[in-house]
Amino acid sequence: MTAIDNRSFIEKSLHTLGSPVSEFIEVLFQCQKLYLQCIRRFFKWPWRWHEIHIQISSIAIGSLPIICIATAFAGLVITKEVATQMNQALHTVQMIPGFTGQFIIRELGIAIPALLVVSKVGASITAEIGTMKITEQIDALKLLKVDTVSYLVFPRWIACILACICLTLFSIGISLAFAILLATFNYHFSPLEYLNALRHYVGPMDIICALIKSIVFGSIIPIISCTYGLRCQGGAQGVGSATTNAVVTATISVIIWDFIITSIFSSIL
Repeated sequence: MTAIDNRSFIEKSLHTLGSPVSEFIEVLFQCQKLYLQCIRRFFKWPWRWHEIHIQISSIAIGSLPIICIATAFAGLVITKEVATQMNQALHTVQMIPGFTGQFIIRELGIAIPALLVVSKVGASITAEIGTMKITEQIDALKLLKVDTVSYLVFPRWIACILACICLTLFSIGISLAFAILLATFNYHFSPLEYLNALRHYVGPMDIICALIKSIVFGSIIPIISCTYGLRCQGGAQGVGSATTNAVVTATISVIIWDFIITSIFSSIL
């Protein structure tokens, strides 16, 4: 191999390694810019309530069945696992309400709906806006002097925040209901006994933490999805690639922010 071939190989290797990094940094800055634009638009009236209502219906009601099923079985699984491990280690199951309740309210009832919204709603938003981009519908909106952030991004942003708050509270309720159901039939708790024990382990700060997480998750999912949709290029293949990248990026972002917020509230609590 000659010196020129070596140089060409090194340049190609650096390009292969550096291209995804530079693209990710570019996406990060575009997400930040879009997020700030949505915050500024939040203080400007009027809002496009018709589009917001449509998006809330699509996000919240459309995601409700799968979230109900997932969180119901998650509540059963966590109760079964906690009871099994507690019985092996401590030879008692009296602390099931505390352990399961804390895990459901602090993590399980928040992370599951957020990740399901990423996979269902986030992918749909990216595909929809990406299709509009490659078919030049967004260019047509700009030609008509329509603000694409106000028309496309902001209604989805507001709707996703409100929907995630409602879905989080609903999923916590469903998970706890099925956890209580299993504890009642398998481990001889009464519902009142379970709730009374849960009250000693879960406080208002846990609910506040859950709401803050749902707001953060609901605000970053549509921003990432819309950013990848607006960057979409290259026809149908570009739409598929943008959708995949959006889901992966949003999923990792949800996990990272979950860790950050949990760390903050753990230090407070």
